Amino acid sequence: MNATAALPRGKPARSLGKWAWRLALFLIAVAAALGTFFAGMHIHQVRVFPYQLLATAHKTLIVNAGLWVAGGPDFRAAQCTPSPSDSETQVDRLSKDLGLRQLLCPVREDAAAARVEFVGRGGRLTDPILVKGEFGTFLDHCPAPAGCLAVEYARSGVIARVWPFRPEKIAQANIVSESDYPREHPVGWSMARNIRHFNVSLFPGGDLLVMFRCADNHPTACGVARISPDDGEPRWYRKDYSHHWPHVVDEDLALVPGSRIAEERRSYPIGPQRRKTHLELKCAYRDQVNVINGSGDLLEEIPLFEAIAASRHAGILVGATECRPLHLNYVHMLGEDAGGAAGIAPGDLVVSLRNLSAFGVLDKDDRRLKRLVRGSFHRQHGVRHLEKARFMMFDNLGTDGTWGPSRLLMVDLATGEETTLFPNDATPAHLRDWFAEARGQFDVSSDRSRVLLVDPQGARAFEIRLADGLVLNVFRQLHDLRGFAGFPERLTHSAWLFEFHGIHYANRWGERR
Repeated sequence: MNATAALPRGKPARSLGKWAWRLALFLIAVAAALGTFFAGMHIHQVRVFPYQLLATAHKTLIVNAGLWVAGGPDFRAAQCTPSPSDSETQVDRLSKDLGLRQLLCPVREDAAAARVEFVGRGGRLTDPILVKGEFGTFLDHCPAPAGCLAVEYARSGVIARVWPFRPEKIAQANIVSESDYPREHPVGWSMARNIRHFNVSLFPGGDLLVMFRCADNHPTACGVARISPDDGEPRWYRKDYSHHWPHVVDEDLALVPGSRIAEERRSYPIGPQRRKTHLELKCAYRDQVNVINGSGDLLEEIPLFEAIAASRHAGILVGATECRPLHLNYVHMLGEDAGGAAGIAPGDLVVSLRNLSAFGVLDKDDRRLKRLVRGSFHRQHGVRHLEKARFMMFDNLGTDGTWGPSRLLMVDLATGEETTLFPNDATPAHLRDWFAEARGQFDVSSDRSRVLLVDPQGARAFEIRLADGLVLNVFRQLHDLRGFAGFPERLTHSAWLFEFHGIHYANRWGERR
């Protein structure tokens, strides 16, 4: 065979070389990708440069992919309202269907007047009411686009005092170091754009303690600020990991639920002689009580997981595997009349631990866990001291077999008795099956005779007489958004019901402590 005839046999060799080259390029690309991946994992683990740049870029990508809209009210939490002639029953029926749907209605000329129904049954009431706003609410009293943080209603229905929301000024008043509370923000993040809602507590002199929750950042807890009335000027702002509902004790002391973010694994000894079981906590959120003074200085951090782990109740933590194993949602100082049961004394702190379906009592001096209380309540919110050994809470999922499924519950530690205060026989039929899986803020009047209770997704709140559960007054987060700049006319020329997150008695400083 001559050389010319042998040439075709060389083609497979050249073809094999081409595929080998392609395979080599592919393997090189895979190796580079794996190297980049593992390098990224290491950078994330040790949090060194360019960790923050990568985290910010990722956050921005996710937010933009979710159609991030700059500024304005969170319309995901706002719904339209029936016409003025519709009955309260129809409003309540609509509120059961609230979710993320947006229903548009015609302009409501009486939107402001329809926010409150001061029924006034059960005697003449005189104490003013503090209603917390949302971003873009109460634009008839505070500047657009942010609106009011809160307003104070006189019993005549007239708004007597306001706290304007000035998010950019608040952001500039930060007094804590960013390195102490690192977080991941998308590019272009701002308080005005990313605030979702907030919770408030009133100082005796009229200032407002405000907790912020933000969207599109980690963590979502966005700090706490002290705001003056009328002009809304921030006295200070702590951009820390404060969350849920704060409790103002006096003009120079406040108790604030907070967290520390710690992703390292820690092992807690549990059991007799602390040798039987070791609980390894992998979660990032470590709930604590932050004690701050009137100037915003952090006086004390009370770590709750550690307090439980060091107590005789440590076994309850074995099943605490969620990312936030405790889910602290409220802390309250026991009043001067506290007593009548073991582990209860004036000045102690009660903490509501949602994910444990329990509340604890911390010693006022050494902060050890004196009592851990469980009962028929489940996933509760806002446990607070009433008097002696009695405590009240909003029980989201417990129920008593007759009323509920959600309810206002009183627990007496002296007798072990549980009493459902609302709903009951005096409750209107359309409220007897009221259900709120999450949240549940309430406040008690200074004479302990009434309670203000929020239905957040129903965009309403009720004033209830504790003696018999009678509904005295109804409040709604109803707002006319005409003239709101930067949004389509079809949205702003409507009256909207916003989610309701907070309502308080404005003169609670007359109550016993």
